[in-house]
Amino acid sequence: MGLSRYGLIIIGAGISGLSLAHYASKAGIKTLVIEKKPEPGGCLRTRRLDTGFWLELGAHTCYNSYGNLIGIIEDCGILDRLQGRKNVPFRMLVSGAVKSIPSELDFLELFCSAPRALTLKKSGQTVESYYSKIAGKKNFLRALGPVLSAVPSQRADDFPAEMLFKRRPHRKDIMKKFTIKGGLQTITDAISHSKGMELIAGARAKSVRVENSLFKVSVEGMGEFVSDGLGIAVPPSEASALLMASFPEVSRKLSSIKVVPVESVGVTVKRDAVRVAPFAGLIPADDSFYSIVSRDTVHDENYRGFSFHFKPAVGEEARLRRIREVLGTDRFEDVSGNAVILPSPVLGHEKVIDELDVLLKGKRVFLTGNYFSGLAIEDCVTRSLNEFNRLNAQS
Repeated sequence: MGLSRYGLIIIGAGISGLSLAHYASKAGIKTLVIEKKPEPGGCLRTRRLDTGFWLELGAHTCYNSYGNLIGIIEDCGILDRLQGRKNVPFRMLVSGAVKSIPSELDFLELFCSAPRALTLKKSGQTVESYYSKIAGKKNFLRALGPVLSAVPSQRADDFPAEMLFKRRPHRKDIMKKFTIKGGLQTITDAISHSKGMELIAGARAKSVRVENSLFKVSVEGMGEFVSDGLGIAVPPSEASALLMASFPEVSRKLSSIKVVPVESVGVTVKRDAVRVAPFAGLIPADDSFYSIVSRDTVHDENYRGFSFHFKPAVGEEARLRRIREVLGTDRFEDVSGNAVILPSPVLGHEKVIDELDVLLKGKRVFLTGNYFSGLAIEDCVTRSLNEFNRLNAQS
């Protein structure tokens, strides 16, 4: 395809890469996004059926505290597609029985432990050390630990406590929690069609090299593309491999960030095929999956949908068998899957990010993703905005 010249090439078309591309193209920077999967979205993955029914296989909820994301939604002209979510409960699956989360708590232990929340700081604490102090060790083991691990779809006990939940200002003109008509992938679809942005999907970026202060990105089967700046919006392990030749110190720092694979399986069934009462999420005390997220929050007259987020190393047959057991049916109208690589940060992660930012200072390499300050969609967009501001300052 020849040496096409861009102001910015971004590798990775999840919400992180596309939000960086949005800010850059909006500023008049000719931007190319390269994505190895057939379509953009990353962790915003929506399965859409010909019937019009859709089901999330990744992230499933946005909030009115996601100010930067809402700003992009407004820019893309799809604010009118926001859709509210019904208040159906989160429940636990304990020894095959569906139970309420409060039923699994020891309230005496909670009463004795909860006052610590008034003085205990999250800084320097893991999820386990912090929440077991304010809820009690038994409560953490039986209920709170599994619930918190369901948030990032991995064992969250060793996460820095500061990364899971954050206080942000709220947009009072926006509903508290929402999705988008057609699913959250509608957001990344809309961004990818923004003016001034080009997307190449289904093509893998093989390597990156720097020559005469220009970045040359080799794309499998398509040759090289040239740019003045480079954005990397893929998991840290992949980013490390791409940057090893030209930026070895950045690469080594990225390689120190642990990652885990998450396999999700979504099933769609007719409403009369399942007798389980409606729920937003079903969290097992101990099982082969971290959670089931349902479409019950957005009612459909004909179908229900369930996304199971499995632990690593659970084979395909075992996954389907467990789905049949939990739902009590094999009458599936559709079965689909999604595989992602997620960061698994531990204490000291903030220092690693600070060191990365020092290494990046003055360089026209811009890193974004869900491994910086948090895994929430808004954390990804905020990191992209910060990196765009750094790019803009160098122009």
